Amino acid sequence: MNISLGIILGLIAMFGFGIGNAIIQVPARAVENRKVIFFRTLFSTLMIFITLIFFLPETTFSLTYILIAFVISFIGYIPLFTFYKALKSGKVGIITTISSSSVIFTVLFSIIFFKESLTLPQVFSIVLIILGIMLISIDFKDFKNSSLFSLSSGVPFALITCLLWGIMYFLMKIPVSVLGPILTSLIIESGIMILSGINLAISKTGFKIHKRKILFYIFLSSLFVSIGSIFFNLGIKLFDVSIVAALTFSSPLISTLYGKFVYKERLRTSQYLAISLMIIGIIVISYF
Repeated sequence: MNISLGIILGLIAMFGFGIGNAIIQVPARAVENRKVIFFRTLFSTLMIFITLIFFLPETTFSLTYILIAFVISFIGYIPLFTFYKALKSGKVGIITTISSSSVIFTVLFSIIFFKESLTLPQVFSIVLIILGIMLISIDFKDFKNSSLFSLSSGVPFALITCLLWGIMYFLMKIPVSVLGPILTSLIIESGIMILSGINLAISKTGFKIHKRKILFYIFLSSLFVSIGSIFFNLGIKLFDVSIVAALTFSSPLISTLYGKFVYKERLRTSQYLAISLMIIGIIVISYF
């Protein structure tokens, strides 16, 4: 099968996650994070379920792999929780950079356990993309007096997020290879929704969101994240996880550009450099 299709699927996933993560910034600043996670995954679960109905004849059901997918969803909830925990106490630039570097683990584990092989140009392009991911969020001023590796810095929580996201996206190929991309996405989203709902119920903060505008933003974010999830899973079903993940994890490029043109955010010099590196990496991986 032509690798160019894998590139296209990875790029669609990149746009889906990138726009979804950019839109979610609005409700994340206005509403308690556990509510954002719950409603985002609730909407995604409903959207993916409706999509699955149209593809039922092409879907394989296996109890063993459904249980595996649920375990992966439980793993996926932990880094979401630690990510928001890190953001509460740490500096955004450092936390986002460390967390987004999870693609390193996804690529590494895919090479070791799935025996994936990369050409020299592909390795070069993935390195460029990873450097871009690191540079696009970070502000080197954040390192001043940040008390790295103390709990108050949020860095230990960000490192947990980085590792577990890397493991989660690497493991997803296992259920995807049997259940298919849509059912796997449904299980992952619904599993995270269930855990976040339990966490929210225990916290006794309530489920209600009073502003319809906030719910609309969460709904829009869920739509794009659902697209990203399905196309990422479709990509790793047909092609190497390392290639599709490198493209998908370039989503901060889309989020940053969205912030510039929609939120009118000013970009730093390092962000322009990061954007250039990621674009070069995407072009190289697409043509070589």
